[in-house]
Amino acid sequence: MPALWPALDWQGCLIGLALLLEIRPLAGWVALWRSPLGGRERAVVASCGVRGIGSVYNLGYASGRIEFINAAQIWALVAFTIFASTLVHGATARLIVDRVVGARSAPS
Repeated sequence: MPALWPALDWQGCLIGLALLLEIRPLAGWVALWRSPLGGRERAVVASCGVRGIGSVYNLGYASGRIEFINAAQIWALVAFTIFASTLVHGATARLIVDRVVGARSAPS
């Protein structure tokens, strides 16, 4: 990852944060629309769901098939997004899941 940081600029950071905090949760929310999950549970799965390795695999596969003009920037963006996700979700996922599970199991 340190080799990728020089290719990361502030626009890449903004895109990564938008992917992490807006685009991915919204896409997950929509994808889970017809699931049996309640609204809060769907929001947790949409925001804290599995991520990262698929991005690395897909980008690796695509870059083996075509040549990207800005490959270093794209790799840096993916690495930054995974790193930020690890920090954000590592610090918050347990608290969020405990709250949702606690709210679901609390007597009404």
